[in-house]
Amino acid sequence: MEGLQVMAQEQKTLLAATDKLKEYKIKNTPQRQVILSYLMTSHDHPSIEMIFNYVRGNGFSVSLATVYNTLQLLIDNNLIIEIAADSGGHMRYDYFETPHYHVICVNCNKIVDVYNDKYKKNEEDAQLETGFQVFNSQYEVYGLCPECQKKLADNKSY
Repeated sequence: MEGLQVMAQEQKTLLAATDKLKEYKIKNTPQRQVILSYLMTSHDHPSIEMIFNYVRGNGFSVSLATVYNTLQLLIDNNLIIEIAADSGGHMRYDYFETPHYHVICVNCNKIVDVYNDKYKKNEEDAQLETGFQVFNSQYEVYGLCPECQKKLADNKSY
């Protein structure tokens, strides 16, 4: 029964991705559906390589260039955002329907979503102070995650 629930949820997410593509007037292809649905449900903030492996692992024939072009299309239409590159230089991607910001570990590259939109007040302040018409902003906080703090503390105890 659990397998059926997972399949139903995946189907529901694919349909939601299809609706989003339609809403944004983006040509609907199976590759775009699966890439967007993966980003809609992933909390890993995947890199292009992770997305490529996920799509290929789900039976879709796709090139890295197609994944890159699809990601760029989704970014250009404000469906997803790029998060700053991790320490390996890999850009990470995130579906951004609900306003949130990211806390990023500078050691292990873990990215955690913080669902608090108070940072959006900075957009209003920037618009008032500069006269710019503000479209969007991203806020990222860098630090050391609890796991890396523990590892560091354990290594210093010797």
